[in-house]
Amino acid sequence: MTSAEQDRVDDRKGALDEDDHMRDMERLELTVLSLDRPFASVMRVTGQIDTNMQGPWSAPNVAVRMELEQPADGRATTRVYTVRHFDAAEGLVEIDFVLHEGDGPAMRWLRAAVPGTKVWMTGPRQHFVPPQTPGRRAAMLADDTAVPAIHAILAAWPDGQAGTVWIDSVEPDLLASLPAPKDVTRHLLLRGPQDPPGTSQALRAVADTLTDPAAWTVWAAGERQEMRDLRSALTGRGFARSDLQILGYWRHGVSSSEVDRQRLAEYERIRAMNLPMEALDDADLPI
Repeated sequence: MTSAEQDRVDDRKGALDEDDHMRDMERLELTVLSLDRPFASVMRVTGQIDTNMQGPWSAPNVAVRMELEQPADGRATTRVYTVRHFDAAEGLVEIDFVLHEGDGPAMRWLRAAVPGTKVWMTGPRQHFVPPQTPGRRAAMLADDTAVPAIHAILAAWPDGQAGTVWIDSVEPDLLASLPAPKDVTRHLLLRGPQDPPGTSQALRAVADTLTDPAAWTVWAAGERQEMRDLRSALTGRGFARSDLQILGYWRHGVSSSEVDRQRLAEYERIRAMNLPMEALDDADLPI
């Protein structure tokens, strides 16, 4: 079995094509205009799309599922990425890929991509933004994979809402590339290049300083187990689940395809009970 075949996730029941899953998303083609390296660890793809849905694409923290490899039969191999920035006037989409070792679908696609490359994708899907409550400060904790989401969220930050951002990253100049709303304080938790993401415990150390649930709401995204531990620590300290938006973007030692298989199996289970997509709690997946 080839690497591409191992990475494919088959939707034999067609659950992902149902109206419940598609909602207001569209499947369209992106044409690559440029590939740039804003940081050593990041490849930025700028592409153009033709859409009449400028509103949904312009919302902060929206994700797309890109069809990176198409086998001779069956569904394409896909990966989910956050839209860093959308230019409605020009139909331009910016998507950052965190570069890593290995021969996964994203790295294979990037090696082959050039200006003019076309790729199908489905979206946009609105992801969570920090809970914003008068009188409470919004904490945002992220690793490198969530930096595009942080960028999009900060670019749309409402006046008067206080917030603090902590980012665990290997890039020393990262903060200079992010929007700087006047009510938000930003901190870089610089990780050594030899330290794998999700292992420094820097985000957990920050979370341990958030001791007053009445003063904070929390948004966090990064490695799945790290996010699970962070969520458990905060709920154990009295934070209500409604005040936490904590997402696992990836998992050490587990391919994104395997996470997608688990997610699809759970979605098929809840659909068999006539429950909507909102009944799927990604945090509870056994992975």
